[in-house]
Amino acid sequence: MKTNYSAHDKVYKHHKEEKLPGWDSSEKDYIEFKVHLEKIIARGLAPRVGKFLELGCGAGNIAIWLAKKGYETYGVDIAPTAIAWAQEKAQKQNVVAHFSTGNVLDLSTYSNAFFDFVLDGHCLHCIIGEDRQKMFSSVRRVLKQGGYFLINTMCGPVNPEKVKNFDPISGYTIFKGIATRYYGLPDSILAEIEKAGFSIMHWEVEHGDPNATLTVEAVNHES
Repeated sequence: MKTNYSAHDKVYKHHKEEKLPGWDSSEKDYIEFKVHLEKIIARGLAPRVGKFLELGCGAGNIAIWLAKKGYETYGVDIAPTAIAWAQEKAQKQNVVAHFSTGNVLDLSTYSNAFFDFVLDGHCLHCIIGEDRQKMFSSVRRVLKQGGYFLINTMCGPVNPEKVKNFDPISGYTIFKGIATRYYGLPDSILAEIEKAGFSIMHWEVEHGDPNATLTVEAVNHES
């Protein structure tokens, strides 16, 4: 299946020009996600301190917020415009956060077992086919043994009348031959995560329209 991850940069350029808060067009979306994360952290499985990495960090909204809570924060995104935007926001808010352009399929910027906490905040559903296991492998490499991996990803079931270009057989949205999103069913995604070597501690599905959202708390298996 063909992919084009670099196309995200055009979206960030447009959103920055339009003075939007980031990938999401509404600040309300970020507030709601922060409330969601607060509830997860309060559950007690996530570390309260340590080195934190956000995959697909975009304009840095979440990473900067967590830096203010005391995490040593890092963010990676394939879009150079997003990273420049995140750095600009961190500087304006006088926050120390480390942002770099990179590919979540290898995370070559970071050394082995570097992080205590890795967040996939709506990046995974953009990763297609065999690349998904590559991403999981890269996360396992940079995450400490027993380290915490939090996933928030769009999933099925999907309302095909509201999700454009959705192919129910593959679970992808496909535009001009390019797969853009994966809406796998929760059981399928959970199986992928376990296959990659993570132990799932907690998961939940929020059913919505046009799609559901899966949240997974997992830890890196000790070798």
